[in-house]
Amino acid sequence: MRNILRIGVVLTVVLFQSLALAGTVDVFRATEETVSPMKMRSEAMAEGFALAVVDEALLMLPDLDFLRAEALKMYFTGRAEPYVQGYKLLSSKEVDGGLSMRIDVRVNRRTLRDQMKRMGLFETVQTPLSASVVWPENISKDDMAVLQELVTLTGLELEETVFPAFSLEYTKENAYKGRLVLENREWLSINKDLAVVWVDVWSRYFGQSQSKATAPKMNLLTISGWFSPDGVLEFDRVLRGWESAVQEAKLVDMDMQPTGVGATWDVTILNRDRLDMLLQSFLPQRGLMFQMTQGD
Repeated sequence: MRNILRIGVVLTVVLFQSLALAGTVDVFRATEETVSPMKMRSEAMAEGFALAVVDEALLMLPDLDFLRAEALKMYFTGRAEPYVQGYKLLSSKEVDGGLSMRIDVRVNRRTLRDQMKRMGLFETVQTPLSASVVWPENISKDDMAVLQELVTLTGLELEETVFPAFSLEYTKENAYKGRLVLENREWLSINKDLAVVWVDVWSRYFGQSQSKATAPKMNLLTISGWFSPDGVLEFDRVLRGWESAVQEAKLVDMDMQPTGVGATWDVTILNRDRLDMLLQSFLPQRGLMFQMTQGD
């Protein structure tokens, strides 16, 4: 009973650590005559939160190219707080030309990963999605720049007269109306924030029921060769950290035999090739053997 209790406590701690990890970011905000010190500080904090969130996002999506990473940073600037569990201001000082800050930020990785999945980032990281995008003839330069950033962020390859098809309009209330159309379905969103409209309709597109061919695969990962349960628990932490390859990993069985300890995980895979590479680089050199079987 004591061994079971100890394993349960350790697993709880490991799971908690995987949900929120702290990262330190440095931010510099240049002085502007028309911006108050309070607003400068607020903007610097917002940029720091965005940097921390994007750093965590890129750990999950290491194959995201530079332009999409920059678009991701722009998107999360001012929108990062829902993914921040806490922060500690390590330093804040005025320097020549501006304000310098160092912030320790704790990011909720699960919430962030769920949002990135809704936005389709995992689906388009390797292969762009062909789509058409239409905008008003009188679109402003600022709105056009935002729209282009959103196209880049989502990973679209623009073509004419293909589905999904996104169209943007201005409403009489000075809001944005976005419509996303498939052959037999459409979604509509209206908001005064163009990015909100975009993410709203595209998250519904990416969130629709996927075929088994495109949905993340559930597999059983069985590993044997450990000398003690501590090795299993340490690898459980490592496996949960491979977020570019694994969406979710759950330790479901531990088998203790005189010859060693084995364990089995339910694993939802995002990138099988990357997971195989990580397993091959981590396990054999530690004398461990693994087998992957596909679930239902």
